[in-house]
Amino acid sequence: MSQPPRLAGIAVVSSTAIVNALLAGPAHALVIQDNLNGASSSYDWVALNGACLTAGNGTGSIPGCATSSFTYYRDRNSKLVGGASGSVPDAPGYGALRLTNGDTAEGANGDNQTGAVVSRFTFGMQEGLQVTFSTVTYGGDNLRGTGADGISFYLADGSKSPTVGGLGGSLGYSCSNVNGAYDGVAGGYIGIGIDEFGNFSNKADNTDSGPAFQANRISVRGSGDTNWAGLRAAYPGYYPDSLSASKRAQAVQNTCARGYAQDWSSGKDGGDVRGRRLAYNYRMLGISDLPDKIANQQAASRPTRAKGIPIVYSLKLTQNGLLSMSYSYNGGAATPVITDQDITQANGPVPASLRFGFAAGTGGGSNVHEITCFKAEPVGQSSSSAGTNVQQSARVEAGSQVYLAYYHPTNWWGELSAQNLLYDPATDSVSIATVANWNAHCTLTGGHCAATGTSVVAQAPDSRKILTWSGSTGIPLRWDANLPAAHKARLTAGDAAPSGDRLDYLRGDRSKELSAAGAGLFRKRTGLLGDIIDSSPAWVGAPSSPYSGPWTDALYKRASPPEPAGSYDAFRQARAQRLNVVYVGANDGLLHGFRSGYYNAAGAFVGNDAGKPNDGREVLAYMPGAVLDTIQSTNAALAYSSPQYVHNLFVDATPGTGDLYYAGAWHTWLVGGLGPGANRGGPLASKSATATGGALYALDVTEPERFSDTPAAASATVIGEWNNTLQCTGDSACGDNLGNTYGTPVIRRLHNGQWAVLFGNGLGSKSGSAGLFIMLVDPADGSRSFRYLGTGYGPQQDPAGANGRNGIAYVTPADLDGDHITDYVYAGDVFGNLWRFDLTSDNPDHWHAGSRPLMQTGGKPISTRVAVGSVPGTGTGAAAMPRVVVAFGTGRRLEQTQGSEAVFEPGGQGLYGVWDWDMAGWNAVAGAQARYASLASATRPLSAANLTQQSITAEGRAAGSTVTVRTVSANKVCWQGSSACASGNNKYGWQLPLPSATREQVIYNPVIAYGMVIVNTTIPPGSALSQALSCNAEVPSGFTMGVSMGSGGAAAQSFFSSTNSSTFPLLNNGIVSGIGLSGTGTPSVVTAKKRPYLVQQTVGGSGAITQINPGANGAGARLNWIRLR
Repeated sequence: MSQPPRLAGIAVVSSTAIVNALLAGPAHALVIQDNLNGASSSYDWVALNGACLTAGNGTGSIPGCATSSFTYYRDRNSKLVGGASGSVPDAPGYGALRLTNGDTAEGANGDNQTGAVVSRFTFGMQEGLQVTFSTVTYGGDNLRGTGADGISFYLADGSKSPTVGGLGGSLGYSCSNVNGAYDGVAGGYIGIGIDEFGNFSNKADNTDSGPAFQANRISVRGSGDTNWAGLRAAYPGYYPDSLSASKRAQAVQNTCARGYAQDWSSGKDGGDVRGRRLAYNYRMLGISDLPDKIANQQAASRPTRAKGIPIVYSLKLTQNGLLSMSYSYNGGAATPVITDQDITQANGPVPASLRFGFAAGTGGGSNVHEITCFKAEPVGQSSSSAGTNVQQSARVEAGSQVYLAYYHPTNWWGELSAQNLLYDPATDSVSIATVANWNAHCTLTGGHCAATGTSVVAQAPDSRKILTWSGSTGIPLRWDANLPAAHKARLTAGDAAPSGDRLDYLRGDRSKELSAAGAGLFRKRTGLLGDIIDSSPAWVGAPSSPYSGPWTDALYKRASPPEPAGSYDAFRQARAQRLNVVYVGANDGLLHGFRSGYYNAAGAFVGNDAGKPNDGREVLAYMPGAVLDTIQSTNAALAYSSPQYVHNLFVDATPGTGDLYYAGAWHTWLVGGLGPGANRGGPLASKSATATGGALYALDVTEPERFSDTPAAASATVIGEWNNTLQCTGDSACGDNLGNTYGTPVIRRLHNGQWAVLFGNGLGSKSGSAGLFIMLVDPADGSRSFRYLGTGYGPQQDPAGANGRNGIAYVTPADLDGDHITDYVYAGDVFGNLWRFDLTSDNPDHWHAGSRPLMQTGGKPISTRVAVGSVPGTGTGAAAMPRVVVAFGTGRRLEQTQGSEAVFEPGGQGLYGVWDWDMAGWNAVAGAQARYASLASATRPLSAANLTQQSITAEGRAAGSTVTVRTVSANKVCWQGSSACASGNNKYGWQLPLPSATREQVIYNPVIAYGMVIVNTTIPPGSALSQALSCNAEVPSGFTMGVSMGSGGAAAQSFFSSTNSSTFPLLNNGIVSGIGLSGTGTPSVVTAKKRPYLVQQTVGGSGAITQINPGANGAGARLNWIRLR
C-alpha cells in the first residue's frame, strides 16, 4: 500500500503559541492533534453547555464530565451513561469529548440537551487544511427509530469571534427557520451535519436550500453569516436596533427561510427586499446517505463506546478553495461526499484563517454524542485514517529491476513502478534505486511524474489495445457492432439514454469527468491506473521453463509424448529476445500489460531499444466479461464511474503464467482469476455469502510484439473466459462449485499427455464445497475441457457449526520424480483441512481427492498456498527415505466494504509442517530414486496433537539491528516409525503457534528456499473504533519468518541479516528466525554477487531487501526440493 510517512511525534503547544506562530508567518509544520481521551485538552476551546471530557479532571479548557464543578447534567438530573465501561468517568487515555448524554430506556435522561466546543485558536490557510475527526453515537431512546438530532463539525472565519449556530435541526451551524436558538454561526464557511434525525438538510427547518427531511444522512453546507449581528451590520436600515427580542428572532428566522434580506424598518416584516438576496446562507453543497443507522445501542441497559459504530471523517480544503470530504462508516471504505469541488463561486473566497467547532443536540430524543479525536494539518502532510486498514498484497517480481505495486485509498488509484536493483561495491550491499525507470500511473495519466522526475505524455485512449470477452470470443473493447447488446445494456444501466461515453471513460477518456465547477458526468480520477490491492505483478520474459530434452513420463515410459524432442529448446531460442511485459490486475477493471525492455542474445538486459523500450507503456489490457457486466451498477457506491463511488474490487488477483504445447507449437499463456472482484453486490464480507463474480480468463501472450485490437487479433489473444456456468466432463452443474477465484492458476503437464490449468474452486461458491478444477488443453487443437475433483466438505462440515461456505483459494502441484509432470496436487481449504489430490493415473477418470483430509487444524482457515518439499530421512532402510512435507500457515482476511472494516481471523493461528505419510501407492510405481518414507497406516486426519510443538522464545533488537527480530525453539521432530529420538517417535510434523494476543496470522503465500520455509505474517491493526480514537491511519504489521522445513524451529545459524550485510546476528545468543519488516505478499529470492537476498514490499509501499544465510540450515542439509514447476 502506498502510504505517506507517518508523523514521528506530535508537538503539544498552547493556543497562545499557535496564535503567535500564525502571526509570525505561515504555519508550515503546524499539526493540531487532540485525541480528547485524556484528563484535559492541550488546546484552548470554548466549551458550552454539555460539552465535557469523560476522562477529564477539570483542568484545561474543557471541563470534566464527572467533576464537582461541572453541573450541566446534574442540574438536569441526567445520569451519565456509556463511556468505555458503561459508566463515567473514564480512565485517562480511554475517554472522549462528550457533547450530550444518552439514556438506557425510553425516558428523558438525555432529552433536550446541547453541547458544543469552538476553538479560540485558528488555523492559517497558507498551505490549505486537512482535517480528520471521528464521532460515535450510541445509547439513546430510539426516538422515531433514529434517536436524537445529531452532531455538526464546522469551519468558521478566524477573524470572527467564536460562535455556535442554531440548535435543533441546524445542529449548531446554520441559522434556523423555526427554533428559538436561531442565529447561524458568524462567518461560517463549511458545516458538516451528521444527521440522525433528518433535519439538517431540510429547508423547511433551516435555510432556504436542501432537498428534504432524511434521517441518517451526512450533509455539507456552505458559508453563511445569517444571524442578528451579521444582518444588522450588513443591512442596518432593514434590521433596526429598536426591534424587540421576539421580533429579532422572527426577523432572523424569516430571513433564514427565504434567503433574502427582510425589511423590518417599520417594526414588522415588510417582506423580501428586492435585489437583496443573501450572498451566503449556508447553501447545501453535498449529501450522502449512510449505509445504516448512525446510532446504535438504543434503549440498552448498559451502552458502551466500544460497541458504538465509529464514523471517521476526512475533509480537505486547499488554499484556492477546492473541497474534498469523505467519511468511513465502521471502518469501511471512504465514501466521498464532495471531491475536488471549487466552492469559491458559491461560498466566497477561503478566509485567511479558520477556526473549528463541534456541536450536538438531542431535541426530544436522546443519544450519547461523542468526538473521539480531532486532527488538523496542512494539505498533504499525512493521510487520513478513514478506511485504510487493508494492505497491499504484492509479491515483488525481481530481476535486474523490481516491480512495486501500490494503491492510494483517497480516490482509489494505483501505481506500478520499475526500479533498478543496485549493487554498491563500496559497501558490498544491494539496494533498490529511489528513482523509478518508469511508473505505469504516469504512462497512462501523463504529466509530471514524481516517481521518475520527468514529464510523461499520456497514451492516447484510442491507441490503447484493450480487449474483452463477448461470451464466445475475444473482441476489442469498443462501442461498436462487435460489443454484444447485453454488454451495452449493463454498461449503461441506470442511464437516461445508452451511449458509449462510459466505455470511453473506462478506456481512458477524461473529457466527461467532473470539473472543479461541478460540470461533467463521471468521477474525476486522480490517475487512470486503478488501485492495485491483491494482484501482484507477473513478469513474462523469455521462455525459461525446464523442459529441455526429450519428454519421458517416468510412470508411463511407453507413452508417446505430444511434444517433439527438442521443440522447447527451439521455442526458447526463437523467443529468447521477446519483449518483457509486466502484467498486473487493477480495480479499474483491467488486467494491464506494461512493456519492460528485453534480454539480448548474450543474456544482458536492454532497456534503451526503440523497438522494445523499458518505458512502462501499456501494450495490452483486458477487461474480463464478468467485470464488464458489473463495473457499472445502479448502486452508485459500487459503480466505478460514479461521482459517488466508494470502492469496489474487479481484477483483484495475481495471474499465473506458463508455457504449454498444443496444435503443433509451444505457447505462453497468462491465466488469472478476479479474486474477490466482480460481485454484483461488492466484496463478500461474510463467510456464508455467495459469490456472483467468480471467473477465470486465459490469454495467449506468446508474441507481445504483435498485440493488436483488431477483431481477428482479439479472438486469437483471448483464449477464453469461464464463470459459474461452466460444465465439466460428466458433470453439467460443476459450475456451482466455482466461487470467487482468489488463487493464482498453475499451468502444468499431466500424465494423460495433456497440459492443464490447475486452480482451486475459490470461495463463496453456490455449493459451498471445496475442490480442485482442472482445465485440460487438447494437444491436437487446443480446445478446452474441465474436470472437477470435489472433497465433499461443504457447509455441513463447517467446524464452527455456522453453515459457512468452504473453498480452496490456492493449489500447489508436486512433481515427485522430476519428469516435469504433476503427480499430486496439495491444497488447504478455509475450514482448515489439508488435502491431497491424486493425478498419478494416465486416465483422468481415475483422478481423485483424498477420501479424508491429511490434517485438520481445528477450524483455523488455510487461505494461502501450501509449500511442498522433502526433508532428509532419519535412520537406515525405509526410514532413510526422504519425507514429503507440506508447510502452510493459517489465517484469513475478509474484504473491506462500504460499511465494514477488513476483518481478520481471531488469535490462535500458526505455522505447520505436515508429513504426507501415505506414499505406499506412489512407491509401488515410482522408480527407486523417487520413493519417499511411508507408513502402512496412521491417524487420519492428523491434528495438532500429532505434531511437535515449537514456540517463539524471544523478541528484541539484536546488536546493530534497527528492527525487531525473533528467536524460536529448535525442538527435534521425533518422526513416527523412525528412530530419530531415543523414545517418543510418534510425530508427523511440527507446529509453530503465532502470538494469539495480537491475532498474528498468515494471509500470504509461503516459499521454500535453502531448506527454510519463508513467510510473511500479519499482525492486524486495531479495530475501527480503536483507530477512530487516534485519527491516525493504522496498518497491519508483521514478521518475515524463516524456519526449518524439517522441524519448524530454528536453523543451525541465524537466517536473516538485520543490517543487510553478511553478518547474521544473534539475539541473546539465540538464532534469529524472524525479522519485523512488516512485509506484504510473498518474498522473492534474488542473487547478487553470489549472495541471496529477499526482496519484498512493506506495508508502507517501499521495497525492502534483506540478505539471507544460505547455509543457515547446516552444511550438507540442503533438501531435495519438489520443485513447484
